Amino acid sequence: MVQFKQVAMTLVLSSSLLMSGIPALASGTDGPAAPTAAVVYSLSEGLHATVEGVYNEKTSSGVRLGAVIRLSNTSGQILRIPDYELRVRTVDGISYTLRASSSNAHGVQPDSEVELTYMKVVNRQTEVNLSDLSLIDVNYDVYPKQETTLLTASMNGTVWNGNRGEFKEASQIKKWGEDFTIPTLESPLHYQTVDVNKSNSSDGAVYTVKLLVSNPTDQTETVPALALDGKAGTTLYAGKLVETDSVSIEPGESKTIHFAIHTEMDTVLDSLNVLTTQSFTQTDTAGNVKTSTFNIGKLNVALSTEKAAANGYTYGIPIHFEKWNDVIHPDLDVSLTELHVADNKDQGSKLAFAKFKLTNKGLKDIPVPAFQTALSSSTGYDYTGSRQSDVQKAVAPGTSTVVSYSFVLPVTETSESFTMKLQNAVKAANVDSASAYKSTIAAFQVYTQGQEDRHKISLYPYTVNIKDYYLAQVTSPGQTIAINYTYRLQLFMDLLRDPQVLVDANFAKLKFELVDASGSILGSKSFPFTGTDRLVNGKQTLVFSNLNTDQIQNNVIVNVYESLNTPNGEVDRLIAELK
Repeated sequence: MVQFKQVAMTLVLSSSLLMSGIPALASGTDGPAAPTAAVVYSLSEGLHATVEGVYNEKTSSGVRLGAVIRLSNTSGQILRIPDYELRVRTVDGISYTLRASSSNAHGVQPDSEVELTYMKVVNRQTEVNLSDLSLIDVNYDVYPKQETTLLTASMNGTVWNGNRGEFKEASQIKKWGEDFTIPTLESPLHYQTVDVNKSNSSDGAVYTVKLLVSNPTDQTETVPALALDGKAGTTLYAGKLVETDSVSIEPGESKTIHFAIHTEMDTVLDSLNVLTTQSFTQTDTAGNVKTSTFNIGKLNVALSTEKAAANGYTYGIPIHFEKWNDVIHPDLDVSLTELHVADNKDQGSKLAFAKFKLTNKGLKDIPVPAFQTALSSSTGYDYTGSRQSDVQKAVAPGTSTVVSYSFVLPVTETSESFTMKLQNAVKAANVDSASAYKSTIAAFQVYTQGQEDRHKISLYPYTVNIKDYYLAQVTSPGQTIAINYTYRLQLFMDLLRDPQVLVDANFAKLKFELVDASGSILGSKSFPFTGTDRLVNGKQTLVFSNLNTDQIQNNVIVNVYESLNTPNGEVDRLIAELK
């Protein structure tokens, strides 16, 4: 007879998952769920077994069967693991013997445990329904061979059927806002789903799911091999862990891991399957080692259809980031100082400019973080920010710098408030930087700033006052019969700068554009705030030559733009019209 006992394994469940790319910080849990019992079988004195999972999936090559057994050694000495046979039986009485992975351990250290993996591909065209699993100790030293059944476990609907797998137990289906541990695993790590971000790629859409992993123990733990699949109706989309290196969590520490789920462009996921990934290795007669994997479903987490409201924001206040993010240094304050939207009629679009102030509160230089940005309108559209091409490499102690982002909006966009999302680019192996997955590290609701007149133009850290101006037309004979036409713009300006903020050649420029009465551009010229030909306080004369005209034009106006260089080219925001 098989001896067994019940061991209570506490399953602590609570998670926080945020859809539509807006992050939610975990603010508490619902407390531990009711404990679930795992059957522990005694194989011998000190050696105990638990069935971690069984896998059964029909594929084009046949039926793949797999199983994972955990052996625990409670004795004070090393225990040898015999070459057990693992058999599964179908409901119609057919028995299949699964092969042991060549990487299975042959012994268990004292007070420790190991996992044994078994798998077999059955060449049949029909599906199978499994009824039970048995672990057999076979003695080949006698004739006929002697078999001793060490355990027989009933499946009771707990088999994971691959892409057809369904979670039937209420304890396996998690609501929005819970955090969880992985059932049947001895790992004490806790997980919280904290962000989901959907973006478009060249071959469809990709959902990037961020999980916060916490270690409540007093020893270092390693995140086990996990998979996270997206589910839309009955269709499954395989997800892969973005981080390629193993992730270790120190005692009391929390880290984030990310999964990328590729879908069709119009796919809307409604839930996530949390699975463990099992490896099976086999060595052929030539000594070649082949490794394959299979997944066993553990939990399903529903995705909420409700958007979480982002907190309101006051310009100039330090932004609150996820405390576990590894992008923003703790001594670096980041605040939004400007968000303006202007019409770019000649380009058939609107343009938004955002400026972020980065302040170093520490005692050493801090590298300027390469965070990404996105604007979400109240109507649900997302606009990706384009960062200025060059920025300062580092922020000196006690100083600040400014980093600008531009957003191209359609002329039909009329929102006056947006959700600003700051994101981290999570780069996977063999993925170029442009295709890096995005993970939101902060989000807030912000109202755009109104259109300014020429006497108080905000170009943080500058405030520009164009007190007066005069445009003069000058003609002069050229070296040939042609006549040269030149315009001189005389400006009387006040420039005020926040003294804490350092400005270099990477900062935006002012672009002055001459436009005639018909809307044709006669010429333009850009002027920096630093270096040679820079804009200065007081009286200044700007000269425009080599114009696209062969005669003096009347009613010429001057469009003044804030001009920013980005990887996508120069972008200009109209800030004033001098008529």
